[in-house]
Amino acid sequence: MEIIYPAEQYLKGFHEALDAVAREQIYIEMIEAKPFDEVATFQRKLIANNWPVYYAVENGKVVGWADITPASNPRLAHRGFLGMGLIKDYRSRGLGTELLTKVLNHAKEMGLEKIELSVYTDNTAAIKLYKKLGFTEIGVVKHYRKLNGKYFDCVEMELFL
Repeated sequence: MEIIYPAEQYLKGFHEALDAVAREQIYIEMIEAKPFDEVATFQRKLIANNWPVYYAVENGKVVGWADITPASNPRLAHRGFLGMGLIKDYRSRGLGTELLTKVLNHAKEMGLEKIELSVYTDNTAAIKLYKKLGFTEIGVVKHYRKLNGKYFDCVEMELFL
């Protein structure tokens, strides 16, 4: 298993991993990945700007990712927003900790001061991971998402680097 800074050759694999996690309809907002070209364009922007983005790769297959996107407003440029995911069979192996540690270190090196994230309240494993690495809860957004007639609440968290 490797934690790598992505290259073009991994974008298709990233798209497949993103789609697999999205289709679980549990952990991230989308219920399927956006079209490949749209996803690849966003990833290329992260890479071209040397923003914090890392993939977990096993035998050439992307099995997880973590990225931090800096705010686009110059007055908010000290803030970044975390996104991450792991394919089901690769959870609870410490990969989340490795990925998150890499992106946080990279974010700090590039001068970001505050990282923010949103996580569903029932994703207790992720909340535990974020707290382990120093994130604190800001608050809960009630009825953050509605899927198939069911509401999901969301915890907003932050970390000062």
